[in-house]
Amino acid sequence: MNDVTGYSLSRRSLLQGGAALGLGAGFAAILAACGSDSPSAATTAATTAGTDAPVATDAAGTVAPAATEGAAALTPVAIQLCYLKNVQFAGSFFATTKGYYTDEGLDVTILAGGPSLAPEPIVVSGQALVGITHTAEAVAAINNGADLKIIGAGFQKNPTCFASLAANPIKSPTDLYGKKVGISDSNAPIWDSFAKANTLDVSKVTVVKVGFDATSLASGEIDALMAFAPNEPSILKTQGVDTYVMLLSDFNYPLMEDLYIANAADIADPAKMKLLVAMMAGESKGWADVVADPTAAADLAVDNFGKDLNLDRDQQRFDAAAQNDFVADADTKAHGLFWMTDEKIAGTIASLALGGVTATADMFTTAVLAEVYQGGSVPA
Repeated sequence: MNDVTGYSLSRRSLLQGGAALGLGAGFAAILAACGSDSPSAATTAATTAGTDAPVATDAAGTVAPAATEGAAALTPVAIQLCYLKNVQFAGSFFATTKGYYTDEGLDVTILAGGPSLAPEPIVVSGQALVGITHTAEAVAAINNGADLKIIGAGFQKNPTCFASLAANPIKSPTDLYGKKVGISDSNAPIWDSFAKANTLDVSKVTVVKVGFDATSLASGEIDALMAFAPNEPSILKTQGVDTYVMLLSDFNYPLMEDLYIANAADIADPAKMKLLVAMMAGESKGWADVVADPTAAADLAVDNFGKDLNLDRDQQRFDAAAQNDFVADADTKAHGLFWMTDEKIAGTIASLALGGVTATADMFTTAVLAEVYQGGSVPA
């Protein structure tokens, strides 16, 4: 299995409500293991993966730390990712290399995640100021006692989709009737929820248990694959296979994803709130660069932050361009990146409920972003 396929498996398995429910009984134990009396997660991750200071490249593309004027005055904080350092987090990479964090008075360490690491306990224990996580996981953690708030959404809509071959496209839910559809075990809860949302007769669909390898779709063994829109279709595209993508969000299954979380107590603390606003301002500026230049974002992931992962450049470029469709929309143009409208919050709550995950409106807050944008759509 190559690195890109591994990225697909772990990233998408973390999107599932069923997987997130596993945080329930084990959350307290995980949090205890990450408590403030134990070695810092930020220290451990920085030792393992290296601290991401502002970087510069020479003509040969060699990366070297850049001097930061007034670095001693910067406040050290960390942001915990939900997976490895690939283009999924390119906004944070730009914020580092272009000095957006330091402009806000922060010295930010980017902590890599992984398939077995949950951002929620890292944030709860104070070892990261902000975490990027998945919707059902954040909600499950809050339901099980984590005093967290969802402060923004990287993806404005659900990136889960049904991918089919362009020559034989699946364009609507009922087009699945009579077809063989590849669905992984971890995607089964989403399939059940989506079928409910669209009152599908599941007896008319042949479900084939698959992993996250898109080979079975390319070979014609199945007619559609439940996939992650910026990922598997991009992998197939690099292999010369064109696909049609039917987004679940276009058919009664709205869901914000790649959520930013923070401690509720930090939002209530004026000093910590100032740090949160600074962090999200830096993130906003970084992600604006990703939207403007996804190719450069992908190259930054491949050549710098994810260099040790041997990421596929073409796939990362396709992924970066595709994910921008989920990052920016009319709402973010009006209110700023990561903004969560009341409508999107309600849609997310309704979609989670179909899978048995209970979310409430008070789990979400736009207080931090309101301070970032101050009525505009770019950081004030």
